[in-house]
Amino acid sequence: MTRHVVVVGAGITGLTAAYVLTNGEPRARVTLIERRDRVGGNIETVRCDGFLLDGGPDSFLSTKREGAELCRELGLGADLIVPRPEAKKVYMVHQGRLEPMPGGLALAIPTQIGPMLSTPLVSFPGKLRMLGDLVLPRRPTSSDESIEDFIARRFGREAARRLAAPLLGGIYAGDIGELSILSTFPQLVEVEKKHRSLAKGLLALQLARSKQSGAATKSSGPPSPFMSLKGGMGDLVNALVQRLPPDTLRCGRSVERVEPVGDSYRVLLDGDESLEADAVIFASPAHATAKMVPDAQLAAELAAIPYISTATVFFAFPRAGLERPLDGVGFVAPKDEAEIIAGTWVSSKWDGRAPDDQVLVRAFLGGARAKVDVAKTSDDDLARIAQRALEQLMGRLGTASLTRIFRYIDSNPQPIVGHGARVARIEARLRSLPGLYVIGAAYDGVGIPDCVRQARSAAKRVREERLADS
Repeated sequence: MTRHVVVVGAGITGLTAAYVLTNGEPRARVTLIERRDRVGGNIETVRCDGFLLDGGPDSFLSTKREGAELCRELGLGADLIVPRPEAKKVYMVHQGRLEPMPGGLALAIPTQIGPMLSTPLVSFPGKLRMLGDLVLPRRPTSSDESIEDFIARRFGREAARRLAAPLLGGIYAGDIGELSILSTFPQLVEVEKKHRSLAKGLLALQLARSKQSGAATKSSGPPSPFMSLKGGMGDLVNALVQRLPPDTLRCGRSVERVEPVGDSYRVLLDGDESLEADAVIFASPAHATAKMVPDAQLAAELAAIPYISTATVFFAFPRAGLERPLDGVGFVAPKDEAEIIAGTWVSSKWDGRAPDDQVLVRAFLGGARAKVDVAKTSDDDLARIAQRALEQLMGRLGTASLTRIFRYIDSNPQPIVGHGARVARIEARLRSLPGLYVIGAAYDGVGIPDCVRQARSAAKRVREERLADS
């Protein structure tokens, strides 16, 4: 007997769940519903005039195996790439200038004393306070705390705001004073528990990985933890779509609500259409899922997960017109140092992103400390603000030969302090609603590997809990 599974949301999480459920599984018929006319969620790759633009994420962490494993499973293993060997340097905006990040930083944690002593990014008193990590005791409790409080407790408030805020908070475009350390960087909490000193613990981990892989030397440094695809991250989305059975994907349709009917569910779509489902996997944003689920308590918990908006602005410039070489990955900006959050020198970071005589850069705007409302500001104004900020930091850029803007409105979930407890309450409530599942960046990690892991886990649970007797 075939069971019907409805997956709501065709971002990377929903696509992966649908792919896993239909891959060699005769017991499941899957319908994947996407309200927009395109799939991929925040993953969006555009090719034009010899340029390749990843509007959303341009890579994933190779240290989390699920991303690379899925690429290889889909036949994309030969297309996996790492950043260009010379793209090692990262800059920080400091007093209106781009200063190189000190060597030896791992997740904003210094593992080498020399580079930190010479950097102008932290004051001398701030550097002295950072040494406290070497002698301070472990935290006696395991309760949640913000990223800022966690880093400040070990290294001081200045280090938290100057280093951790742009580097760690920037991943979420969020405020480290609100983001949960347990839900964003639990590995740092584990390092403190095991080693006490974060600096010593991360250095020990780096040395162990280097010894195991044999890939790092003092001259070359550790290998990049990031991977992408030659054709951009959109190739992963396309490969997943191509592996879905015909008639699985339905774009341009919205789920209005889901109602229980006995031990199954009725999925009500716009246009008065309904689908009967034995299981429903919500891979949509939490605030959207909250409007569909058939339980007020669950809806309230989902709706309480905050989201923020961001935008990326791409520019291409003739290489000959640049005032300075783009000798690295790009830069990040602490609060109040720039009108933008960060800038990526795309053509310096990845091969094959621009013609040889052009450079491709992108600026990030919005987030928790946005100076402009990226949802309401016009394209022309966003481009003007972004180019002005880039030129203030990078010097003369010339006339743009390409400009492209991508907006991600209410698309960036914020795992604030207490997020883990909220997720536990969501999971507890779902146990009273067998056959309903919620997965995605809002719950247990925002990266592509995290979303893939959640999708595989949900598919496994559907097989065990809803398909086992069919």
